[in-house]
Amino acid sequence: MKKIILQRCRSISSAAVIVIAAIGIITALPSIALAQQNTPQSTVSCNASSTWVSNPSLPGDVQNTDNCSFQQYMWQAMLYLVQPVATGSKVLQFETFMPSYGIFVDPGKTPTAWGKVPKPAYCKGPSTLKQNLKQNYVFSNLTLQAGVGQPLIDKSLNRVFYGVSVNKPSYDFITGCGLYQAQCSLTLAPDLVDPVGYKVVDIPGLYPNLEFPTGAMQLKTAWKILTSDELAGKTFYSTKGSVKAPDKNCMENVDLGLVGMHIVSKTPTQPEFIWGTFEHRNNAPYCSMTEAKPPLGGNWTFYNPNCTGGNCTPNHYAEGKATQVCTMHPWGDPTIGTMPNNLNCGSTPPPGYICDPDTQKFVIQPSTANLQALDLSVQKMLAALPAGDANKLWANYSLVGNVWTARGTLPPSMQAQVGSLSGANNSMETYVQNGVSNIQNPYNCFSCHNQDGKSKGQSLSDAIKVQLPPAGLSHIFNLLNLKTKGCSTGVLPSNSMCAANGGPKK
Repeated sequence: MKKIILQRCRSISSAAVIVIAAIGIITALPSIALAQQNTPQSTVSCNASSTWVSNPSLPGDVQNTDNCSFQQYMWQAMLYLVQPVATGSKVLQFETFMPSYGIFVDPGKTPTAWGKVPKPAYCKGPSTLKQNLKQNYVFSNLTLQAGVGQPLIDKSLNRVFYGVSVNKPSYDFITGCGLYQAQCSLTLAPDLVDPVGYKVVDIPGLYPNLEFPTGAMQLKTAWKILTSDELAGKTFYSTKGSVKAPDKNCMENVDLGLVGMHIVSKTPTQPEFIWGTFEHRNNAPYCSMTEAKPPLGGNWTFYNPNCTGGNCTPNHYAEGKATQVCTMHPWGDPTIGTMPNNLNCGSTPPPGYICDPDTQKFVIQPSTANLQALDLSVQKMLAALPAGDANKLWANYSLVGNVWTARGTLPPSMQAQVGSLSGANNSMETYVQNGVSNIQNPYNCFSCHNQDGKSKGQSLSDAIKVQLPPAGLSHIFNLLNLKTKGCSTGVLPSNSMCAANGGPKK
């Protein structure tokens, strides 16, 4: 059975554009998100805590409802995830997460047991790799970006590679409910076309409340093959890896540098997940400031200031050419940079939600100010660490976007969204920083990670739209192996794990 991925954002774009355009034409009404922000932030004081390094811990929840608390939550989580699992270990906490290829296995196989290191089907792995967590290593053959299905090409004409992984609560949920099998969970992957005659569990109809458990986290990482100069410069978190590009017959063993990371986290008060994204600070300049020098010295990783000719259009994919990247909306601020369709707040009509004074005053401006202030605070804190402290490296990364909904509202409608309304990672969403359609309003994680689904057994072209349960916020199910069966009785497994998270009752 052929796996067909028709990008989810594109498949829902016609309906979404109508709704978004209508919202953009009218003056936005006071939203749920605005109601959460009681007062505008006139004096910015959003600081890091030294305990995030001296006594690292994964925060259980956001401490308060103010914007700064959400930004602090994400930076604290990041600094915990990059700590060694034990004193002297080379393995960091985030590297213990289970990669997608350890979950969505071939037919007849079961997911890799938690705590073991899976070997992907497309790679035997180097002979020195042990089947335990005693060393860092990355396997990847994922190179296509979400939304457009195109790769990011670096200056050496190598593709950027991606990894998707989950923590134990997410792993337990997916495996416990049998969701690693396509016949069980295909309705949670509206980007995938159902094979003809393939009966799948009607999750939206049977389990409308199915959701990941509290504490679930999912990561997406972006890695570039490091040049010898980049490796010697030591500005990237680096690791060994085996990668396979589509035009290669076998794996290549390479040095990889981390250029981006999404952290998606479900907390007790935020069932919609908090969506934060980090970039290496030398990735690319702002589109409005391409003459700027890289903050860490050296050269921009994905931008060539000396590029001339037709292949230098920013954020445009050209086969066999290096991608010229720039950041369209710094800090995910939709009022900074070029808006879609060349609109601005002086246009007639203006993009309504972006340009509404209350949206700018209570949602956009506090988020931008807090991200900037906290970034500086984290850099200062890490720079003050003793020489040789491995945590100093993480001052080379910035939290460039973070979005959630007010009071955990679901579905995550635009007027409930708080934070970086135009948040995008320039190494992961290079080509969709302004969306995949000519939209007039913000485009962020929730533009794709929402609860829009299709009825089971329908092709995307004529599918009847249905609302997915909260579990459908995750796109990890787009990595399903369509040849896998399971759930032959038409229902999910009946067990305590599944029952506790909206599945069938025991």
